Amino acid sequence: MADKNYLHTAYAYSADGTDRFTPTYPNLNLLEDGKFAKPVSSKWMTDGTTISKDDITGYFKVIFNGTGSYNRAYYVAGISNIPIGEKYSVYIKAYSLEDSLNIKIGTVNTSQAVTVTKNGNIPKIYKVEGLVRGTSDAFGIFGGLTTTLGTLFISEIKLEEGSTATPYMPSSSEATTADWPKYVGTYVDTNPVSSTNSSKYVWDEIKYRVYLDGVPVGGSKLLSFDLENLKAGTSYDVQVSQINGNDESDKSESVAFKTLLTN
Repeated sequence: MADKNYLHTAYAYSADGTDRFTPTYPNLNLLEDGKFAKPVSSKWMTDGTTISKDDITGYFKVIFNGTGSYNRAYYVAGISNIPIGEKYSVYIKAYSLEDSLNIKIGTVNTSQAVTVTKNGNIPKIYKVEGLVRGTSDAFGIFGGLTTTLGTLFISEIKLEEGSTATPYMPSSSEATTADWPKYVGTYVDTNPVSSTNSSKYVWDEIKYRVYLDGVPVGGSKLLSFDLENLKAGTSYDVQVSQINGNDESDKSESVAFKTLLTN
């Protein structure tokens, strides 16, 4: 019996696929101003912490004072758009003034431990993936313990639905065509698992963007595209736009379809 062939797809911001390579098309950020270009949003609150925008770096500065009920900085209603029981992930680019600062990322219901290092005062990317939404709406960055002391500098932060933390993107109200990946890479083999090596892929500029219910879910150089992770017995609207550099056409008229298979 002949082996089955699999088409593998990945995305990147450079023609060689090395800049922000991702096998999963990036999601939009659920947090506004994830690069802290403005004064710290009033949606960020404190509980045993002190927060500010650092005058020197412009980063979000969180000082854990080892006080309060949770010793955290939290974003009000940060995960309110994620259904209870569904998964979400966090991308954070940060460094600590300490050699190692133990923090937790998530909510009061569920969180994951992360150790942020000094790293020469250069922010490093940390990913927290597959957290499960509990009853709390507020997304928080906690001291590892309520007594934790230390300072955290965050240059980028992204909260998104799903079990994979994808490269940084702005929120839906902030994103422009220039923020999305510019290149799509593909290859075919008999292994169902996609490679994370960008050199494995053949890269080309993205010519079309595919929207599912108004949300970008992928880019393609051709009009053929596989829609993945669709729910059974669910209606969807699909649209396509054409890409030319940083310009994007209006989306096409929507095509409605319903998946017929049941779970």
